[in-house]
Amino acid sequence: MGEGHPLLELGVTPDSIWGDYEIESTVYAQVLGQVRALIFRFHLSTNKLPHSLSSRIVSGYHDLEVSNEAFTFQDRGAMRSTIWSTIATVWPNCITDPIVFEPGVVIDLTSNEAGEIIWLAYREPLFTQYLNLLRNIQPSDLVAKDHSPSIVDISEVVLLEAMGGRGCCKRVKVRAGSGEPSIFVFKGMDFHTYLQLHDDDDEFAHAMVETWRWSSKLIADMPPHPNIQSPPKMLVSIHSSNDDSVFMGHLSTFFAKGDLSAKIATTNSKGTHISLLQKAKWCYQMSRAIAHTHRVMHTYHMDIKPGNFIIDDEDNLILIDWEQSGAPATTLAPEADGTWDVNEQNTNGECRAIKLVYTNYTGPERRNMPEGGGQERFNIWNVFPEWQASCPRALELAEVYALGRSMWMLLSQTADDFDDVLHPNDVRITWDNKNNLPPHWITMVEKCMDKDPNERPLVVDVVEFWELEQLFLDNSPPKVSTIG
Repeated sequence: MGEGHPLLELGVTPDSIWGDYEIESTVYAQVLGQVRALIFRFHLSTNKLPHSLSSRIVSGYHDLEVSNEAFTFQDRGAMRSTIWSTIATVWPNCITDPIVFEPGVVIDLTSNEAGEIIWLAYREPLFTQYLNLLRNIQPSDLVAKDHSPSIVDISEVVLLEAMGGRGCCKRVKVRAGSGEPSIFVFKGMDFHTYLQLHDDDDEFAHAMVETWRWSSKLIADMPPHPNIQSPPKMLVSIHSSNDDSVFMGHLSTFFAKGDLSAKIATTNSKGTHISLLQKAKWCYQMSRAIAHTHRVMHTYHMDIKPGNFIIDDEDNLILIDWEQSGAPATTLAPEADGTWDVNEQNTNGECRAIKLVYTNYTGPERRNMPEGGGQERFNIWNVFPEWQASCPRALELAEVYALGRSMWMLLSQTADDFDDVLHPNDVRITWDNKNNLPPHWITMVEKCMDKDPNERPLVVDVVEFWELEQLFLDNSPPKVSTIG
């Protein structure tokens, strides 16, 4: 029997458990009900009752030192089962109280001397700090200037599941009456995510909010492109006790076919191959999106990987997640790992003769990334904004490398075995499962992944290559190639 079985019997889904890692005095748990997500809290007892339910859970979660084994749990599985079963006992009574559905409300769970469960719904004081992080966000930060977005209150949004990845990304449903399709992707900063990120100075939570705002603005100002995510048309607001509202997220189209990484994994599980035509088409669309990013928008994506290309209803790829706040070790160019600086050296006065010269940085530690983002060098010093200002060519070739890694994953249908990758050099490139790939395809992708950035093709050359390959397989007449 699973650890959340008592909740599942009530039609309620166990979602997540987390704790405060600075003080180590609190454990939270969120469950997904039929209408809303509710957050429950267990707090370390201050009345000298180490055997109380809440104290045992906090001690077990944070591995606190206890004087008696009865004051904690045998293992984490037993602790998690107790959390979910405890919530199940109070759930029928909780949902009859309207206050539990108010913004910022958390349900505190304790036990008395007799071991009876006591619950109390209260407005979490941290909710005020959460709202203050969002107060300066305006619609103009999130959507195009000439667009008047629809605004939906968070009370009308039903959380279905977290979608993983960096930041707050969740599949949601909007209640009937909006006139829009019911399923969306929510991005922003909900209170659940804030409680997970909160610390004394809220530096990381603030950085996450600013990243969401920045990425939304970036998409809103982009010239439209068929292989790049469109700006959102619906914003999500949340109101405080004073009935003033702030914007805390937006809703984007949900595509049921998922992302390219999931597609590769699903195809592999069936023991089948993605067709050569489909692979050529998707490589062409990926390279078009990156070319538009660098040559038209004069910016960068930073998080290029199969998981950030979703498949629309017509089997086209769309590039998403423009946070520009972190790079995956699996596709990051080795020279962009935060340990190298770059300069251009013109050998004979011609543009094509420009050589990139990389020097290893040996000075004092430098940081342009917020605390809490990771311990790897590229989580501390992000070269992408630096190179965008000083050497756009190096930036483009770094993303050609990431594009090459993504194309290798698609062509070889490699979608896993990356759990232990901490640095791009940890990835082992093989073509064991060639899937009858044309040799010149492999040559092109390996050129994109050349360790010397000067030997990689420009992104427009990659676009041209895949356009011709797709046209050849499709038996279509040649067209005039365009970057966009």
